[in-house]
Amino acid sequence: MEYIDNIPIYLQIKDILYRKIISNEYELNSQLPSVRQLAVQFSANSNTVQKALKEMTDENVIIPQRGKGNFVTGDVTIVKKLKSHIVAEMFDATYEKLHSLNMNDNEIMESFNNYVKQREVNHE
Repeated sequence: MEYIDNIPIYLQIKDILYRKIISNEYELNSQLPSVRQLAVQFSANSNTVQKALKEMTDENVIIPQRGKGNFVTGDVTIVKKLKSHIVAEMFDATYEKLHSLNMNDNEIMESFNNYVKQREVNHE
């Protein structure tokens, strides 16, 4: 794995796990790989992975089961909120970058609509 230097590794691991949950790669109520397996997968220290999982447990995104491991929540509402939060973060970053180019809201909307239309054409 290649990590971004100025962002703590455990936060980057959380982000990857969030995306896997949102995209249903890790389905609701499914068991996550063990801490050791995740550490190997992410080329990270087990303690770093454990810190990411601890925060996700505190957020109720994953549920630990003693002696069995960690499981993705079965609560659809939590996953929907997580998805909305991540999408909002992406839009915030993009919005700020486009505003820094002196684009107004109408120009941003028009550009985005054109972008989506072009993507549809390219994928037909």
